[in-house]
Amino acid sequence: MKPENEEKKIIAAISHQNRIRHAQARQVISMEKYSDAMTLVIHEGTLAAYRTKGKLLMKYFQAPILVGMNALIDMNENLFFKACGEVKYEIIPRDEVLEIIERENLWKEAAYVYMFGIKRLVEANNVTAGLSTYESIRQNIFSLMNEKEDLRLTVNACDYIQEKTHLSRSRVMKILSDLRVGGHIEIKRGILLAVHKLPEKY
Repeated sequence: MKPENEEKKIIAAISHQNRIRHAQARQVISMEKYSDAMTLVIHEGTLAAYRTKGKLLMKYFQAPILVGMNALIDMNENLFFKACGEVKYEIIPRDEVLEIIERENLWKEAAYVYMFGIKRLVEANNVTAGLSTYESIRQNIFSLMNEKEDLRLTVNACDYIQEKTHLSRSRVMKILSDLRVGGHIEIKRGILLAVHKLPEKY
């Protein structure tokens, strides 16, 4: 379970109204221009996170959430973000965030946030390492189905899978079409509506 209460407590401590910005749909947010490591706070809305190298879709971040709080990793150059609809966000120097956590004795809350991040990383690795084309598509169908409904109903299933895998679009569409015809999934106008029992093999 996501530690939302802990995350909200940290956000309340580090946030300043005059730093909050707004982004429109498809607007790109990058921290590459900053010389110091930065933390991104998403107050409202959803951002798609892409790896800078290869522009691979990594995941969707939905508010409220902190990104880039790890003192051992500088995410400025490794990721950029794209707004999915209207987004309210804030960019704060990471060192300032960590200083406030120390001053306000929020390390327990921070630990839960870190642990959740590691949990999601391990889960992602377990379902992507060494998979065939079909297995990768199958796992990403499950991933999309597990996204919050308000996000899933606005994301094209083929785009979601193709951006996360860099498989050929024609191959992804062919497998999705076959699964739909076989009654394994329900898709309407590109939106994944339901997943029934997916075959282990294609």
